[in-house]
Amino acid sequence: MSEEDKKIEEVPEKVSEQEQVEVNKEQVEYIEIYIRFNDDFEKDYCFQVLVKDTFADLYKIFETLPLSLRPSVFYHHVPKGFRMSVDPGYLTEDGAILFTYDAARNTRLVKDTDVIAETVWPGQLIVPNWERNDFGFYATVTFFLVWLYTDLPDFISPTPGLCMTTYMTEFLCWILRKFDYAYLSDKLLADLYEEVGIVPQLLFFTMHIFKTLIFFSILYFGSFNPYQPFKYYLRNVPPPVTPEQLTEIGWTGARRATMDMYRDHYRDYKIKEHDGMVHAHKMGLFDKLKHLGVVLGEGEGFDTPRRGPRKTLADNGKKFYISFDYLIKLGDFFEQYTAQEDVDLAASIKEYRRYGLLHGSDEIHEKVAERKAAVFST
Repeated sequence: MSEEDKKIEEVPEKVSEQEQVEVNKEQVEYIEIYIRFNDDFEKDYCFQVLVKDTFADLYKIFETLPLSLRPSVFYHHVPKGFRMSVDPGYLTEDGAILFTYDAARNTRLVKDTDVIAETVWPGQLIVPNWERNDFGFYATVTFFLVWLYTDLPDFISPTPGLCMTTYMTEFLCWILRKFDYAYLSDKLLADLYEEVGIVPQLLFFTMHIFKTLIFFSILYFGSFNPYQPFKYYLRNVPPPVTPEQLTEIGWTGARRATMDMYRDHYRDYKIKEHDGMVHAHKMGLFDKLKHLGVVLGEGEGFDTPRRGPRKTLADNGKKFYISFDYLIKLGDFFEQYTAQEDVDLAASIKEYRRYGLLHGSDEIHEKVAERKAAVFST
């Protein structure tokens, strides 16, 4: 886990899970959506937004959290717009819909003035539309090219003796002397000024090319993606986020699971529920795991038109449409399940936001089975 991942995980929850349940019961003007951070399919975080909020209200999330949520240092911290994922999704065994690995590829651009609750389904994925920082990108490329040029072998360099690596080594030796490591400094300088043949120069330059490519790749692919690389030397570092600010942006702290995460968790959860692998095998768990859930197709799942078909299942089980009636049934069953005395409400809410339901009514299971039969029976 990278440093930025740890920082995201350390962001406190805006209120306790019990308080969130009470808020949801008293105020029904919230819906929950997921927003992708760092353009990473493992970082789809759940947020509560007001039904009157527009997509323009989502910018405050990126302006408030003192974290690097962009794909890499070559992008601006705040996106220039948003897209809604219309990828149908992955239907779980208990009727929830998770995001597939293609969720960010199948998207539709939305306007900042569009009302979120009137545009997306509850639980749908919002993908930020990132704008590249051209100055930062080309400045970095220029720096690496200049570094490569100055380190050209002397026998082919137009400016022999002008070597950035040499200057950096001399600066390092100066620091070593300041800390009473003169013997080490002298050794480095002796190696630095030693006469080197053509072949060693070429080998050194080849290694330097690979080293530069590695450094650039680390930046380009976001492996090193700090909020402010020089934050310890700048005065404009944003203060730590407060609980009030987290409440305002709708932070819940929950992160949506991928399909593989769900499959692993479902297997472990059901084995524990059946008190071990032997009993789980007798109950048919491992046969179910062979075809756990189903990836939905075009026109169903999160690709269901908001003003389109309202039936949960149609076309003889070949399509699985979302409707508000269906989502209400999921919510009603969740309330019934968590009302049991032996159920940990806070843990169930976290689990629900991450994996969806891990239990379902007979009606929901029947609809899921019909949709799976349309795929696995052929």
